Amino acid sequence: MFNIDSAGVWTSDNLWAWYAARQSVSEAISALEDAGVGLVPLIDASNWQADGVRALHEQLQTFKDRTAAESGQLSSRKWEIEAAAGA
Repeated sequence: MFNIDSAGVWTSDNLWAWYAARQSVSEAISALEDAGVGLVPLIDASNWQADGVRALHEQLQTFKDRTAAESGQLSSRKWEIEAAAGA
């Protein structure tokens, strides 16, 4: 880490340390900006997976609900058949 005493006299060493610190911070900012830009296409490219999994989940939920409804209907028919046999 660079230690710059802003109250001190600007010697060539101080000026060089200031410049080196400024350059390092600028490079770090640039690297972070590049990484951020690189993430945008990855987010877009992976979005289908989230949508696909969500759609699959919803379809499975629909199948479960329909299965439960049909099971209920068949249970009613079974009860009617058993009731007819006892009559």
